[in-house]
Amino acid sequence: MITANIYQIAVLIIALAFLILVIFMIPTLLQLKRTVKSFEELSAEGKKSLGAINGILEKAGEQTGEVAELFNKVKEVGLKITTLAEFFVDNLRSPLISVLSLMLGIEFGLKHLKKKGKEGGGEDVKREE
Repeated sequence: MITANIYQIAVLIIALAFLILVIFMIPTLLQLKRTVKSFEELSAEGKKSLGAINGILEKAGEQTGEVAELFNKVKEVGLKITTLAEFFVDNLRSPLISVLSLMLGIEFGLKHLKKKGKEGGGEDVKREE
């Protein structure tokens, strides 16, 4: 007959509990290993994607600088055109008004002379508007 004292039975129960724990931990550890491997693959893909995104952002930054430069040039041209238009208006307004006044005066005078010639003299002709 096998005789065992209480300490030996306790050690046997502890050993069996540990064995059951190890048996149940094996699938969990295997799943954990697969999860870590998947995470490493995902991390590698993320690094590649991040590198590609950084390249795209650098190109976009360069193009943004070029667009900003283009807008500055367009703004400068607009300011120059405005200045040029103001110059022409300021310098041509007075001579243009004088020439138009002269032309209208000559036209009125010729009409007046024509009417006087047809009527044989007489009263002054009123200007047509």
